[in-house]
Amino acid sequence: MKNSRAIRLLLLLPLVFLMLAGSAQAQSKSVVVPRRDIDVTIQTNGDVQINETWQVQFIGGSFTFAFRGIYLNKVDSVSGFQVSEGGRAFQQSSSESANTFRVYQESGQQFVKWFFPSTSNQTRTFNLRYTLNGALRIYDGGDQFWWNIIESDHGYTIQNSTITVHLPAAFPTDQLKAAVTTGSGNASIRDGQTALFTASNLSDGEGLEIRVQFPHGVVTAGPPGWQAGVDQIAAIKPILNLGFLFVAAILLLLGPLALYLLWFMKGRDAPAHVVAQTSAPPNDFPPAMVGTLIDEKADMKDIIATIVDLARRGVLKMTERETPGFLGIGSNRDYSFELVGDTTNLRPYEKTLIQHIFSGRTTRDLSDLKEKFYTAIPKLKTQMYDEVTKLGFFSGNPNSTRMKYAALGVGSLFIFGCVGFGLFTIFSEFSDLAWCPAVSLIVTAAGLVVLSPFMPRRSPKGATEKAKWIAFKRYLENIEKYTNLEEAKHLFDKYLPYTICFGLEKSWTQKFANIDTPAPTWYEMYPPIGYGGYPHHRDRRGPDFGTGRGGSSGGGKSSGGQMPSLDSAAGRAFTGLNVMSAGLFSMLDSTASVFNSAPSSSGGGGGWSGGGGGGGGGGGGGSSGFG
Repeated sequence: MKNSRAIRLLLLLPLVFLMLAGSAQAQSKSVVVPRRDIDVTIQTNGDVQINETWQVQFIGGSFTFAFRGIYLNKVDSVSGFQVSEGGRAFQQSSSESANTFRVYQESGQQFVKWFFPSTSNQTRTFNLRYTLNGALRIYDGGDQFWWNIIESDHGYTIQNSTITVHLPAAFPTDQLKAAVTTGSGNASIRDGQTALFTASNLSDGEGLEIRVQFPHGVVTAGPPGWQAGVDQIAAIKPILNLGFLFVAAILLLLGPLALYLLWFMKGRDAPAHVVAQTSAPPNDFPPAMVGTLIDEKADMKDIIATIVDLARRGVLKMTERETPGFLGIGSNRDYSFELVGDTTNLRPYEKTLIQHIFSGRTTRDLSDLKEKFYTAIPKLKTQMYDEVTKLGFFSGNPNSTRMKYAALGVGSLFIFGCVGFGLFTIFSEFSDLAWCPAVSLIVTAAGLVVLSPFMPRRSPKGATEKAKWIAFKRYLENIEKYTNLEEAKHLFDKYLPYTICFGLEKSWTQKFANIDTPAPTWYEMYPPIGYGGYPHHRDRRGPDFGTGRGGSSGGGKSSGGQMPSLDSAAGRAFTGLNVMSAGLFSMLDSTASVFNSAPSSSGGGGGWSGGGGGGGGGGGGGSSGFG
């Protein structure tokens, strides 16, 4: 069949990639065929005599034999093999000694294998003769020689080839047809008794199938035994092609509909009423659970929000510090966590977070967690998913639901790929499009993989809670429209963890930094506010929130030897957030980066008289090679 080799490889592509994962071995020898010319003579008794001339250039290695195989599915028999070189005939023998050949059948092919003296870096020219018995197609509208004259499985490059077909008699040229039906080549009718075909640069996998038709009546033979079955297949092939294409189109239409119905029945949230804007959290759920409820994912922003929430609740404190660089050149910035509160009543994922940050200690530098903390992330996420599932927010664990449908999709991809390969293998003789329904199923399976992230389903309770928290998110996002920020400074610290899980922390902080909101007490920047020095942070992802400075004294003497006034102390307190905001977000960014870090790894008018149209229907083909 015309595209059978390409389609088989396409269907087996995933397995081929796995099988070819090893490194390629360098070739120590190779073969190039500068010319392979074939002379075809059609006799009046229906036999077809083939005379092949092979000019072979052996490069490197040591070569001692060559072989040629011919498929037997569209020929009664292949006989009369003769092999020669330079006029010297080889003898048929099973000895496999030089200048002999043997004939055998294997895997549906008739083989001839000939042997010659050990050869390297040399050019030899062989002549191969044989007769095809029952290879002609006999039709009332014209007899045909339709043949894979050069096999696609040859393992070397054929640089040039000329095929000359001699007809059994001379005919008017307008009653002749000649065509290349598979492969890249040219066909012409030279005269009333000769058709000529040429091809060049045929690499391994590229064959040449030719088709010649001449008037019926000169050849005395009747149709070969295999012709009736082949003609019947050619007659039903268009019907089967249309049928497979129709089934594929139906499946391609039904697949997305089935996926939508699956989501509608199994993944769509229960309906919930839209909740008006609310100025307070709907309940006391911690930010990590709220973030997981909103986007159905426990991720790093939920872990960072939990750290800030624990700090706000007095469980831990964060400090920015600087140490001198190597040999006193420059400085290194680091952050430290300090455990300052009780951890008894924390939720399971909060306890896990504390345990992996401090590891039994009361202080821990962030740099010490690099390429260590990442091992805790899967457990943290699992515990977060367990929390929202226990509260009845989802019909099942969101992560397990995603993985279940993704695994089902991947499994279906494999199964449907095998189905496609099986259909093509079974029906390849009868249809060129037998694989199409499997492709439609594969598209549906891929769609299921894409759909899997959307399959976690919130319960009626979860949908209602989400609507409430979305309303609260809208309030935080536009708080200046509903509240006088000057009177709401105390809300900054209180709601900061929620803004992190909502992705609003930047705009939230900027709004309060612009009105001199006091800095939170759980984060200490370097140098500490009120103890000299000038902060020099700049937020890489947002605008500078201000240029406030720490006071010239605080806990020590001022430059003038006077105690600071209450006004100046108050000023320093109220410019704290403006000063430390960039440092805070630098710390949060660094924390997320460190937590995620892991160790590195490495002719005439008219149609054909019979046999169907197109390519891939000819006999012959087979294989050839050298060793």
